[in-house]
Amino acid sequence: MAAEDELPEDAVPEEDFADGGDGPAGEGDEPLEDQEEFQDVEEEPVPEEEEHMEEVDAEEEAPEEAEEAGGLIDEDPHEGREDDVKLSDVPEDMREAVEGSLQLKRMLSGGIDKDDSGKKRKVEELSEVTSEEGKELLARWRLSPQQLQATKYVLTSADEHDVKVIHQSNWRPNPHATTPKKEPKTIAEQLNEKLLHAREDSLVPQGRDAVDVVSAWRFRWKISDEDAKLLNNLNHKDLRYVMKEYDGERSLADLVDEARMMLPADEVETAEEAVPELPGVFAMSRFNRLELIDPQADALVCGDANLTFSHLLAEHREGLGHVGRVVATTFETIEILRERYHEIDQTVKSLESKMSEVLHNVDCTRIAVDTRFKGMENKFGAVYYNFPHAGVVQSFFDNHPFVRWRHENLMHLFFRALRCFVQPGGIVKVSSNANATGVRFSDIILGAKNSEFVHIETFPFLEWQLRNYGRSYGDRRDKGRRPEDGDVYRSQKAYSDMVYCFRYEPSGDTPPKAKVRFPPTKGDILASNEGRLRDMKGISREKKVEEIYELFLTYVQGIHVG
Repeated sequence: MAAEDELPEDAVPEEDFADGGDGPAGEGDEPLEDQEEFQDVEEEPVPEEEEHMEEVDAEEEAPEEAEEAGGLIDEDPHEGREDDVKLSDVPEDMREAVEGSLQLKRMLSGGIDKDDSGKKRKVEELSEVTSEEGKELLARWRLSPQQLQATKYVLTSADEHDVKVIHQSNWRPNPHATTPKKEPKTIAEQLNEKLLHAREDSLVPQGRDAVDVVSAWRFRWKISDEDAKLLNNLNHKDLRYVMKEYDGERSLADLVDEARMMLPADEVETAEEAVPELPGVFAMSRFNRLELIDPQADALVCGDANLTFSHLLAEHREGLGHVGRVVATTFETIEILRERYHEIDQTVKSLESKMSEVLHNVDCTRIAVDTRFKGMENKFGAVYYNFPHAGVVQSFFDNHPFVRWRHENLMHLFFRALRCFVQPGGIVKVSSNANATGVRFSDIILGAKNSEFVHIETFPFLEWQLRNYGRSYGDRRDKGRRPEDGDVYRSQKAYSDMVYCFRYEPSGDTPPKAKVRFPPTKGDILASNEGRLRDMKGISREKKVEEIYELFLTYVQGIHVG
């Protein structure tokens, strides 16, 4: 992990709990170490209070039918987004991403819901470890009461496979571990980090750094070293043919022989048919970097804070003679954008002159219930989301397990929401820093895979045709300064920025359910000494937990806070 530098203490007022990432579909363009230092603004000391925390009475059980009804129980789930249609009016195959938000909303609002394991959860209860491996780990480590509850939450929310990996190892948390800022790293933080690494080890070579087209394709089909060498030596025409026709059944060598017998097209009608004799890996990699997308299909841009990426894309498509539109979206309202970007109205006007459509106050995980997207089903041939971030929660670094669930859910629900709007064969590109700890590379890759978006390549952002847009912080810092004014993203170096590329290949079967990671309960947070809460007591501590939970609720409702 790269070193983290402090921002000026006046960078963010204490009361701003979610600035910098702009909520669940946030436009946090390059959050610093996913904005860890941005969250870590110096707070005034909190005086100790004599009052003891009152016990929170357990809420009455909700009716059984409410527990089982799923998303349709909540007919008006979109507070702050009055124009959204009711979920019951949305076709069934388009509901799932929104239903994930509804599950979270019910739990955060004090209701009852079930996590992915089927366990019922209430907002005030404490997480309890039920797996044998988890129980044995807790017994092995003999944690103090201050360390125990947060660790229980991490074990409860983790994937069963990852817990088993830790259980089978000899790993133990280090009671003296510290963060790069020399602050204590809690047992829960260490365990969460270890679980993430266990998950990400299985993604090699589909990992965080650059992955060429053959390596990504090889990983998907479990191709041998010998066959991979054969693919690397093919020209552009033959490599495309083999990748298109291979189904896992035929001999790869026979398919290569068949490809070599095919004659190049007499007249080049598509970009895929160009330069047939060039080395295949080079040509296909250039194809992705040069952004030679379907000229007929529309392109969607999500979370483009100052709209400069959308403008660059529109200019690029105009220069290539494309007829497909650019649909540019921001998470914030136009009023907020005018406060931050004095040029925003002119940018919108210029985009519209290029036959683009600009939509504000768009949550990319909820487009199924956004009336403005009605009629856009199966329209997009390309989708872009640059440096996604779910917003900052002061008192916690972005990689802390109490808040990181938001970033993981963002990617899983984003890709699930796209399924009904992206054409089969359509391309989705998500830019992120390889070392990001909020939205991690694994969240992007696994979120895509779970919704049948196949990983086709990862390349450095600096090699991209569309890299030179006016990047922004995506929060109120943009009102006073921009990154090009001399400020830099100190912990996320440009050479680590990557573009993760996917192609939508629906199988026709029902995909696995969208992954929704549940937050800690209020009881978990109150019973733990995590983040800045370790310095708080009594009423101040309870108030801070309530504020954090209110922020969580605005996140799942898609309401802009920063």
